[in-house]
Amino acid sequence: MVTVSLKQCRTFSFPDGTLKDEAECLVVWWYGPIFKNNRSRSVPKIHVFLRTIDHKNNLGNVVRRETVLTHLGLLRIGSVWEKGVSNSRIVFDEKTFSVSFSLGGWRIVSLDDLLKEGRSLYTSFHNSNYLPLDRKHRSYLIEFDLPDGKHLLIPCIEFFARCYGRSSEIKRVLATYPWNEIKERLYRPLNAPVPPGTWPVKFTHRVHKHDAILLAHMLYDPYAERAAKNIYAQIEASFSPDKMLLEVTPWFQGSGEISVSGIPVDDGNTFLGLQILGCSQPDGAIIHREREKSTPIPATDGDNAPSRFPYHQLQDTPDVIDLTDDDEPDHGSSWLDLAEDEFVILGKPRAVLDKRYARKNVPDIRGIPVPGDETIFSTGEPHGSGKRVGQASIHAPVTLESQGFLRDIWNALLYLQSACPATIRDVSWFTFEDGFSTAPDPRLISLEPFGIDDNVETAVANWVYMDTQTKVPRGILVIKVHVLDQTLYLMELQRRLPKPRADGSDQASKPSSYKGLVFTLNHQGNFEHWLRQVLSSVRHVQGVVQKLAGHCPGFADTFKHPKSKNEQIPCEASVMNAFSKIGIGRGDLA
Repeated sequence: MVTVSLKQCRTFSFPDGTLKDEAECLVVWWYGPIFKNNRSRSVPKIHVFLRTIDHKNNLGNVVRRETVLTHLGLLRIGSVWEKGVSNSRIVFDEKTFSVSFSLGGWRIVSLDDLLKEGRSLYTSFHNSNYLPLDRKHRSYLIEFDLPDGKHLLIPCIEFFARCYGRSSEIKRVLATYPWNEIKERLYRPLNAPVPPGTWPVKFTHRVHKHDAILLAHMLYDPYAERAAKNIYAQIEASFSPDKMLLEVTPWFQGSGEISVSGIPVDDGNTFLGLQILGCSQPDGAIIHREREKSTPIPATDGDNAPSRFPYHQLQDTPDVIDLTDDDEPDHGSSWLDLAEDEFVILGKPRAVLDKRYARKNVPDIRGIPVPGDETIFSTGEPHGSGKRVGQASIHAPVTLESQGFLRDIWNALLYLQSACPATIRDVSWFTFEDGFSTAPDPRLISLEPFGIDDNVETAVANWVYMDTQTKVPRGILVIKVHVLDQTLYLMELQRRLPKPRADGSDQASKPSSYKGLVFTLNHQGNFEHWLRQVLSSVRHVQGVVQKLAGHCPGFADTFKHPKSKNEQIPCEASVMNAFSKIGIGRGDLA
């Protein structure tokens, strides 16, 4: 008997025909071939292999079910389902690997290839081969070469589902239509010529804003265009419409990182990544992102009318969401947005700017949206009416990898400089030993501990240290920024690491929160003298920098560190908040 460990996770309710009528508890185990959907032709179907699992977490037989390709973001490998609901999953190892996405850094392999090379899928994870040694689990995988001579294997379908954009709509369109129709369904015409050194892209409302990077590469990068075209080309050329093994390749080149959860196989020489948790973004030109505006849907729209942003809006998400893979949504039906697992952006994010519109005094002709009453939803393309089937959009929310608070502040400034090079001309950090430096790794200025003769309270004396046991001094990050016609400085305090709670629980205590200090100087020659004053005085006020701002030989103010769902990189909102204190808004940087 094979037993696995489970962990609790976010609850997904997914009562489509794949799982809702199952009498047994099932765990998603593998993805199989894709095939044409004869009922809902606008979205392909796929075979999914599952295993039964009992209340003691013992694994049983393999069963095969069918679902649509757009549902894989919810049916993750390792997720456990009972009557259409999942709130637990198998505990896999989580690892991050440095890989090359360029040609020569990877290859496409089949399970048969691995067996012919004498490589085993045996894993100590459950003391057995992960897949039975038969041909019904046939599929292709991407094998990345690792720096230590080992290998990373990822199922091609998993790479497609997680790395080809954030929305299920991208996958649906790429796998369903030829290239000319793909462009019609995903893109909208640009309203202006392409500025040199930029990649502007305007896309339909049916895709997510974080699809912009893939969409821009497909439009301007021949390598990405070939990779995207190859998806439908394989399906169209398949001799068997009932079973097609999909080969999926990386759509960009260069070195990067990919984070996965999975298991070691082949005596530890290969890691089988069963879930992709995050990935690096490709470098390249600045992307100017514009999403199609919403428009009202006339009542005269017919089956052949272009799909526009739905006028009906679902006011309350139902507790149980019935997703169908047999019917397409109605024209003008309600729109339901479903989030799958988050996707972590590793390393430096790509510079992406949103097109901003001047607000005009024009009345909203749409009136008040009429709430829809649909109870069934589909990820297909709208067709017909009267079926009471709404439109479902599934996407993976983006999470930005934090590299520590001070590093995030520095990275946010570098990101804004790369996105707005005409207005942010220089970003440098400062220490008394190095002077101003643009080196990629910023250094901190250590605070001077109080002497034994200094008459200060114990709490004040201890505040100077990151750790009162090791007596490591707290650091200060000082940054100079040339923005527009101004030279400004930002100062941030190093935070102590949160400590475990006294009751021994895993949850850590909340770290101390400090405001940042932003200032300009009447004379730049006053910088070092004023900075030394700040470094001395900030110890006495235990980091409450608002008590120091009034003594600046120029202008100084404090700023908070808000978070925004629209951030392209951690701490971007904090930096923009600092800029706002000296009268610089986002519109001034464009």
